[in-house]
Formats: sequence, structure tokens, C-alpha cells
Amino acid sequence: MNGLLRRLAAVLVLLSAFASSATGGAAGYDIPVLMYHDITDDPAALNTMRVTSERFRWDMEFLAQFGYTPLLPAELLAIRAGEKEMPEKPVMITFDDGYRSNYELAFPVLRETGMKAVVAVVCRNMLERGSGDPGRTALTWRELREMAASGVFEIGSHTYDLHNPEYQGKAVPGGINGVMRRPGETESTYAARVGADLAASIAMIRRKTGQQSVNYFSYPFGAAERWMQPLLQQEGIGVSTLTNEGAASIDRGLYDLPRYRVDMSRPLSVLLRQTATAEPSQTVVSSGGKTQVLPTYLIDGSHYVRVRDVAALLDGTEVGFDVRWNATRQCVELTSKTDYTTADAAAAPLPTGGRTVQSVVEPTVVDGTARMVAAYKIDGSTYYKLRSLGVLCGFAVDWDEQAHAVLLDTAPQAAQVPA
Repeated sequence: MNGLLRRLAAVLVLLSAFASSATGGAAGYDIPVLMYHDITDDPAALNTMRVTSERFRWDMEFLAQFGYTPLLPAELLAIRAGEKEMPEKPVMITFDDGYRSNYELAFPVLRETGMKAVVAVVCRNMLERGSGDPGRTALTWRELREMAASGVFEIGSHTYDLHNPEYQGKAVPGGINGVMRRPGETESTYAARVGADLAASIAMIRRKTGQQSVNYFSYPFGAAERWMQPLLQQEGIGVSTLTNEGAASIDRGLYDLPRYRVDMSRPLSVLLRQTATAEPSQTVVSSGGKTQVLPTYLIDGSHYVRVRDVAALLDGTEVGFDVRWNATRQCVELTSKTDYTTADAAAAPLPTGGRTVQSVVEPTVVDGTARMVAAYKIDGSTYYKLRSLGVLCGFAVDWDEQAHAVLLDTAPQAAQVPA
């Protein structure tokens, strides 16, 4: 009888969650949830769970350049409750396991690009303090506390110690992985075993990091278990993720969300390649007393200019740059403080009418450093968002309302933040 009552209570909890999700503020929204694990500076150490720090930076630059707003699990819950508006282009960035590189390599990039992420940790594997061992792979609780206090990271559970410790944390194909029920295990026995582990992980995260609530759970190996969700609800965890690929339909709820695995075989610029409508236009651009009318495209409210036209306009100034096409890497290369030497015919008039275009997937190399920037390839030419090009090349962009012209300030200055 007691077992029946517990099952009935779980059903009522599920129905209540469904009802609240059906009326939440996020109906009709899909959100890409990105899955990372480890990051490395050593190309020889790459595997399906690691990306290079350079690639991770490109990924985060791509999100920032194309206007994505990062959401933490706590923010998703606020949106579902109608307490916060869903941004136009949401994304959730997740890390599994709790690798040292999340602090040393990912954390600085997230801060610099304005991104945020949630890391789900296997609590027993986290360290009380750094050992001084350069081969240390796990995060320390001190690092996790700093990450949580920054607002850049939220800390979630990847269990206390149910990430297959008996198999050195590795998955068993066709076996019992993570929080899956054991053969012959009853629901009450399962709840006692797995529920205790979950409660221990939550208590430790709160105690060690100072984070008031634990909102997120990542299923080890993506191995879902129907008996797990009531335990998550009982502990106040409102967001969980798996490893099956696809966009997360938030109007269906915040449990068992799919994620996109991001690895070296597929850059984020390909996974989330932008498709937009480009409207042809003409823009008056002035720099150092020289004024030209440049053919431009208006894409998502921003002016996109042909990079060679800007190079020609700025030629001879302190922020002049040369442009080359690297056929091997299939990318644009810019060299600062260099005369623009490429003979280039005047740009032909743009065709009339809007057209569908796709974003450039390769980074732009500036003085030997590759950067992801908002750009589109149109009729064989690369068109850059003008403000983003200014950040790369060191000029500021302003608007003269009276003259209805874009002003380029070429005085030496620190790079501006793209708008």
C-alpha cells in the first residue's frame, strides 16, 4: 500500500510539473544545449571528449559574435516560471565530470567572451586542494567555489559516486551504467540507493561551493532512468540533460534535455551555422576626411561590408591593413599596419532584393591569430559586420545622425566591444 501511495505521489508531481510547464513563459522555444567535457593545449591529447583551447575560444567567440545569450539552469527555471523573458537567441553551455581544464582554460575564455556555463561534477572525484601535480585532472573545491561565486559558472550534479567507479569511470556497452536500475532492483530499493547518492552530491556542492541551490543534473553516460526523475524533483533539481543529439524543446519541460556534443570533428560554426536574409544597401562611410559610398548588406539590423572595400578606404591610415585569401585554410588573412596592395576592381552594384545567405564557418586570421567573427560569404566576397571588423583592426565605429554616415575613427586605441 505504501508503495502504491508513493507511486501515486510521484505521478501527481509529474502532472503538476507538466501543468506548470504547459503554462510557462518559454512555450514554443527551442534552445541548443552544448556538451563539452575536457579542454587541452596539447593536440596529441585530443580524443572525442576533448577540444583544444583554441577551438573552444572560437566556439565562444562565434556565440558572442552572433548574439547568443547564455543561460544557466537557474535562469531556465526562472523563464519557465514566467519570472524572466526568454532571449531571442538562447544557448546553454554544459560541461560534464569536472575537469581541471574547466577552471584553467574554459573559465578565462567564458569571462572574456561574456559566456556562462554549468559544470556537472562527480563529487567524490573532486579534490580538497591542488596537489601540485601537473598531471592533476580533476577540479578542486576551491576552484569550484570561485567559479560559482563569479556568476560565470553554475555547479550541478553528475552524481556523488555513480559514474561507474568500478569500471574506472568508463561506460559498459550494454551494461548497467550510471543511475540505471540494477537487475531485480525494486523501485523502493532504487530510491534508497540512488536517492542517497543524489542527496549526498547536493549537500556537498552546497557546502563546498556556497551555491544555495543545485538546479541541474547530468545523467552519467546519458543513460536515462525513469525512476530517477521523481528523485530529482524531490531534491529540487529542475533541469536534467542526456546525450542524445537535438535542440531542446523547452515547452516540453526541462527534464531529459538533449544536447549537442561539440568535438574537433565539427566546429560550432558548422553546427550552428547562421542562415539570414541579406538586404542590399548603400552606406556612406567617412574616415579621416575621406568619404565613400560602399555597397553593403543589412543583415539582422547590422551593416555588413566587403572587407576589401574597408581596406581600400583605410589604406595609408594608422589602422590600415592588407587582405589575403589563404586557399589552403580557406580563410581571410588580415595584416595590420600594412599598405593595402591587392589590385581590386571597384565593387559591382549589388543585386536588388533580399537574398538568403549563410555565415562563414572558418575563422579570420589577424596578424597570425585566428578569430571567429560575424561574417557572410556572398558572391565570392566576405562581408563583415562593420563593428566586428573594427574590433579586429583597431578602429572605432560611430554613427553621424546629421550626415547619415558611418564614421570610422582610426586614431590608435584599444579594441572596442562589438555592438
